[in-house]
Amino acid sequence: MVSQRPAHSLSAPSPPTRAVTEYFQERIHSQPENPFAALIPHQQIAVIPSFTLESGATLYNVPVAYTTRGTLSPEADNVMVICHALTGSADVSDWWGPLLGGPGRAFDTSRFFVVCMNSLGSPYGTASPVTAKDGDATKGRYGPEFPLTTIRDDVQ
Repeated sequence: MVSQRPAHSLSAPSPPTRAVTEYFQERIHSQPENPFAALIPHQQIAVIPSFTLESGATLYNVPVAYTTRGTLSPEADNVMVICHALTGSADVSDWWGPLLGGPGRAFDTSRFFVVCMNSLGSPYGTASPVTAKDGDATKGRYGPEFPLTTIRDDVQ
């Protein structure tokens, strides 16, 4: 359940003014080396220049697959982030479809800007054993060398 701020409460601080590009270097729409990424329609993939995991391992040129539904408000105060590993993909409708939709639905896309990101280690577009090391196909896939990840890594 999403709580609403009473009208008399203090207003929230303005959202950070840092450019989103500070966190990613590019967006791509496919991963030719990863056939599983193509299974999720309408996802986008942001490429993060570097990401240090809780274990201390650092990944470079990290693809992160995501989907969005709804419209972001001008104040950017209507974002609902859905993290799920039940399907492991960035397609929120894979598992939560009955809850997704308009008024009266838990994930009301007429009210919220719904963002769903693919978990690290899942093959559907985010860095995983089937993606290219450091985003460079000439280095081959991570395979069994892909480092262990945690829930904290996904949240970060």
